[in-house]
Amino acid sequence: MASEGGAGMNAILLDDEPLALRSLAFQLNRFEDMNILGTFSFPADAIVAAEKLRPDVAFIDIDMPDMNGIQVAEKLQDIDDSMVIVFVTAYEEYAVKAFELNALDYVLKPVQPSRLERTVQRLLEDNRLHKESRAVKEDTKAERVIVHCAGSMNVIGRDGEPLPWRTAKSRELFAYLVFKRGQPVRKETLLELLWPDTDEKKGFTQMYTTIYRLRKTFDAAGLSIRLLNSGDGYWLRIEDLAVDLLEWEEAIAQLPALSAESADAYQWQLDYYPGDYLDEHDYVWSEGERQRLRSLCYRQAVQLGRFWTSQGFGKKAADTYERLQRQFPFAEEIYEALIELYANEGHYSLAQRQYELLSDMMRSEYDSEPSEEAKKIYSRIRS
Repeated sequence: MASEGGAGMNAILLDDEPLALRSLAFQLNRFEDMNILGTFSFPADAIVAAEKLRPDVAFIDIDMPDMNGIQVAEKLQDIDDSMVIVFVTAYEEYAVKAFELNALDYVLKPVQPSRLERTVQRLLEDNRLHKESRAVKEDTKAERVIVHCAGSMNVIGRDGEPLPWRTAKSRELFAYLVFKRGQPVRKETLLELLWPDTDEKKGFTQMYTTIYRLRKTFDAAGLSIRLLNSGDGYWLRIEDLAVDLLEWEEAIAQLPALSAESADAYQWQLDYYPGDYLDEHDYVWSEGERQRLRSLCYRQAVQLGRFWTSQGFGKKAADTYERLQRQFPFAEEIYEALIELYANEGHYSLAQRQYELLSDMMRSEYDSEPSEEAKKIYSRIRS
C-alpha cells in the first residue's frame, strides 16, 4: 500500500457519471484520513494512473459502458494485489449477491454519509491490519507456505491450522492452479472448467471476484502466495509453496537405484505417502492426476516388495505387500505375491487365507476366479 506514515489512505475514484463522481469526492474529502489522489471518468485513465500513483484504495462504479467495474478491479489488482476495492453501484441486489465479502465493500448510490463513514472506518482498520500482516511476512519471507492436497485441499496458516475457504469455487480454483504447477491457465479455460453453465459475462465476474477473494484471504493471513496474471490467464508461483504430494513425488524421483543401501529410504518414502490426491473432492479434472500418483506409489511398492523377497526379508516383504493390499484391495497381483511369499516361508494358513480373500474379491468384483498361477500355488500348498 502506498500510505506508510500513519493510518491514512490514498484513494482514486472512477465513475463515468460526472455528478456522482463529484459527489463522492466531496463526501470523502470530509475524512481527514482519506487523501484523494485523482478522480477519473474513463477506466483506461484510472488504470494508467494507478500504475503511477499506487493508491491504497479504489472506489469504482460497477456499471460502465466500455469496461465494467469488476474488470477494472481485476486489472488494478494485477498492478498491486494489496489495493483495496470498494464498488459503487445503484443496484442493491446485484451488489449484495456478488460483492458482500469480508475484504471487499460496496456503497449504494446515492451515497449516504453514514454508510460511507462505516466504509471508511472499515478501510482504515483493514489498512492497519494489512501493515501488521506485511511486517510479519517480512520477518518470515523465506518460509514456504504449506499446502496439503492429499485427501483435501488445504492451505496451512501461520497458526498451523487450515485457512477457511470463503467458497467452494475459491478452493477449487486454487487447487487447479496448484495442479498446473506454475503454468499459466487461460481465463477461458478456467471459465469452462469452473463455471461451465454460467453466462459468460456473469462467469467472468464470478472468476474475478474469486481471484480477489483468494488474494485477500492469503494477504490477511500473512502468507506470501503470489497469484499472478499472465495477461490472458493466471498462474501461481509454485516455488512459494510446499505441496505435500508434489514434494513426495520429487523425493521418490531423487531416490538412487534400489539396492541394499537404498531400500530403507524407499520404504520410508512409501510409508509416508501422504494419501490420495484430492480424494475428498469430486473435481472431474483431478481424477487423472490422482490415478497417476496412485500408480506411482503402487509401482514403487511392488518393486520394493519384490526386492525384500529376493533378499530373504520375508517379514519386510509381507509388511510392504499387506500395506499395499489395504490401499489397493482389487489388485490381484498383490494377493498372488502374498500367497507365494507365505507358501515359501512355510506359513500355509496365511497363504490359504490370502487365497480365500482373493477368491472372494474376484467373485464379488469381477465375477471371475483367481488366475491359473494363483491356483497352481494354492494347489502346491494343499498337496
